[in-house]
Amino acid sequence: MSYALPESEIGKDKSMIQVKNLRKHFGEKVAVDGISFNIEKGKITGLLGPNGAGKTTTMRIMAGYFSDTFGSVSYDGLDMNSHAISIKRRLGYLSEQAPLYTDMNVREFLHFCADARGIPERQKGIAIQKVLELCELKTVIYIPIHHLSKGFKQRVALAGTLVHDPEYIILDEPSSGLDPNQILMIRNLIRDLGKDKTILISTHILQEVTEICDQVIILSEGKIVMNASVNELGVTNRIFFRSEVPIQKVKEIFFGTGMKDIEILQSNEDGTFNYSIDSLGQGGQSVFKVLAKNSYSAHEIRPFIRSIDDIFSDLTRNH
Repeated sequence: MSYALPESEIGKDKSMIQVKNLRKHFGEKVAVDGISFNIEKGKITGLLGPNGAGKTTTMRIMAGYFSDTFGSVSYDGLDMNSHAISIKRRLGYLSEQAPLYTDMNVREFLHFCADARGIPERQKGIAIQKVLELCELKTVIYIPIHHLSKGFKQRVALAGTLVHDPEYIILDEPSSGLDPNQILMIRNLIRDLGKDKTILISTHILQEVTEICDQVIILSEGKIVMNASVNELGVTNRIFFRSEVPIQKVKEIFFGTGMKDIEILQSNEDGTFNYSIDSLGQGGQSVFKVLAKNSYSAHEIRPFIRSIDDIFSDLTRNH
């Protein structure tokens, strides 16, 4: 059951969220500096960046909280500035500071959210029951929110965000401050929602991105410094190899091969060394041939994949 915008009102371009040349100033400070990106329907996109990079500002603009901006945000071809009411019917936004009325119990709060979203009375009970089950809140229905743990409060806020069955979901740090079990629960819920929703999530937990996201966008100082699919993340022309070739010899044997920039990663207890090298597209077979020609073994050869932690650190180091 959905309480989203009727199909007849949706714009012709049904492919994505489109952000074009988005810019936002706070006084003389540029919080978001001309960023553009697309999010495909039915995908989970992770928005990363250090504190102050512009993540929350970007999300608030996309949710329609800031109007005095440059650039545009559109959902399925509908511009947020001119179709804000229509878009917000299809949008769920959870801010980092979860908005809750803590004197209410959980059911009262969800009734309040359902009323605010205009869910018809005959459908309200079904909608509330659905999010109670989805967010695993049935055991705390009648407990005042101020008595709940932070993990439960976050789930209540998420249930309120989802009660109108939004097509697009924007989540700002939904796992912030939660314990490992609570983080796992939220992560699994987002993964399940991503099967038929379009989700933008910001997080400081880099592992979360590789586990649940299809796309990652990294911001630094209000600019996009990376926009890639998770499958492409960390893919390079470099080759990892483990061999007994000595550190002082390795550059010599690869000299003149066209391969370059050898990096010593680690020495191992078995007398081998871990290296990476820029193969310039020649691949692992070429590395193997060079080692064999010089009478060295190749204990392991594979593409060198950089971790999300290394990528994030390199791209945001000067922030």
